[in-house]
Amino acid sequence: MIGRPMWRTRAAGLLSEGRWLAAIVALGTVLRVAMAVYLGNVVVPLPAAYDQVFFHDVALNLLAGKGFVFTNPPWPFIQPGAPTAYTSFLYQLFLAGIYAVLGAQPLAARLVQALLCSLMPWLVYRLVKELLGEPPEAAGHVEAVALAAAAITAFYAYFVYYSATLMTEGPYLLAVAWGVILTLQLARRPCLRDWALWGLAMGLAILLRQVFMPIAALLLLYILWKARRELRFAHLAAAIGVIAAMILPWTVRNHAVFHRFVLLNTEAGQVFWNANHPDLGTDWQPDAMFPIPADLKGANEAVLDDELMRRGIQEILADPGRFVGLSLSRLGTWVTFWPMASSPPLSNVARTLSFGICVPFMLAGLALSFRQASRWLLLYGFILAYTFIHVISWVQIRYRMPVDLLLVPFAALAAVRLAEAVRRRQPLPQAEAGG
Repeated sequence: MIGRPMWRTRAAGLLSEGRWLAAIVALGTVLRVAMAVYLGNVVVPLPAAYDQVFFHDVALNLLAGKGFVFTNPPWPFIQPGAPTAYTSFLYQLFLAGIYAVLGAQPLAARLVQALLCSLMPWLVYRLVKELLGEPPEAAGHVEAVALAAAAITAFYAYFVYYSATLMTEGPYLLAVAWGVILTLQLARRPCLRDWALWGLAMGLAILLRQVFMPIAALLLLYILWKARRELRFAHLAAAIGVIAAMILPWTVRNHAVFHRFVLLNTEAGQVFWNANHPDLGTDWQPDAMFPIPADLKGANEAVLDDELMRRGIQEILADPGRFVGLSLSRLGTWVTFWPMASSPPLSNVARTLSFGICVPFMLAGLALSFRQASRWLLLYGFILAYTFIHVISWVQIRYRMPVDLLLVPFAALAAVRLAEAVRRRQPLPQAEAGG
């Protein structure tokens, strides 16, 4: 019997793989749209999603022509109706744009965002394919890991939940995933187009969450190291130019408003100072909010940002031992995967149906990945750096989601290896009589 031509076998495999991926993306889309409908057409404080109230507030003020101002500020030191730079300009514009086109209907924004975030399983699939490559001897294995990662992403409860909350998390994860894919591509085969796209992805991530800036620097260093022989100044200039062009208008706007340099947002200083306040001791309390020092009352956001950052650093230098103990306490919150009595039911369900289920597979996948550590090096660095940044400052479970995202490929690797081991242990079917 003549064997099937290799190209036909490969084409059939790709078709089957494409069908599986399409089914996974479709199911993930259904879940995200269902979550948007469940959260509805009202904006109220939700578990681990209180900030959506403030994003909605600023978006409505933008729509009314009042600019970036809060009607009901999230912090008492921000004046109602005063120009602010405390949260993401880009996400507020995103919401206001949807409201301008579809009306000020939160459900419309939830649905648009849910559909946008439905791309996440496909992006994670792409990330795994780029990460592991496609060596002929392991093509089937790589495809299986990529599809498993896409499936985990589609059903991961945290990703589903935040795809429909009016907060930065969903779009931010898209930008992070895209940025990591481009980083892997540039490390292997740099070109001007991908450098420019990388700058766009980094700019989007930074505009959504300022905390991504040091991670963008880390990704850049990885590319420079891996592609050092093919580095071109014009390529690097294109990437940096795109990022600068996205950030600079907001820096100019902030200087016009506050009459001092503010690169992007004014949140970092207050957050860092509050997170390392001496009254916390060595016991992290994510709900603890300390009043602004009396001598700083009445200062604008930019002044507070600079001064509170300086005082936060002073508190650490004054008692490094307490800082280490407090950071270890934050690390405990960062890795929480079990239900807690202090958490509302929705949070406990989401935690259990995402990180809680996946943790054993993530850990097993990390152990398995060490056999080819060089392939996974970028993910190791991202996870460690992102964790460190938050452990020394502010920790909430939702802040961990980019780490969850990059742990998904490890979970998929472990799940596929387990499935392969089970299949090898199964006895071959007996031939039927007369066969």
